Amino acid sequence: MYTSLFLTADEFYFSNHQLNFNASLNLMANIGELCTKTSTELRKKYPDIEWQKAKDFRNRIVHDYAGLDIYIVFKIIKTELLVLKEEIEKIIKKEILLSTFDTEELNIARNSTFYSCIDFEKLT
Repeated sequence: MYTSLFLTADEFYFSNHQLNFNASLNLMANIGELCTKTSTELRKKYPDIEWQKAKDFRNRIVHDYAGLDIYIVFKIIKTELLVLKEEIEKIIKKEILLSTFDTEELNIARNSTFYSCIDFEKLT
């Protein structure tokens, strides 16, 4: 979403006084943080998701911000993040069908403006 207008890492990084870049890093840090809160059972159930990699990247963002390579960040956003999003959507949909997903949490997210970029109709 924040990168859709950009073709290169330089355009992305230098636009808007780095607003899009920083917003993207914030969201990716949140993803990594949520991976730390994902149950061990769920992580074992879906080993194809690189849970540890997401957590490690979160730590890089938070603890080594100035050392981040903008080209690697741009590549992650443009390629790996899209794959992760699709995989997580599949997991949520499957867990909803199995009645193992907390529907109260789903409804909270559905009604939150924070998650306005998620197509909840696709999940249910």
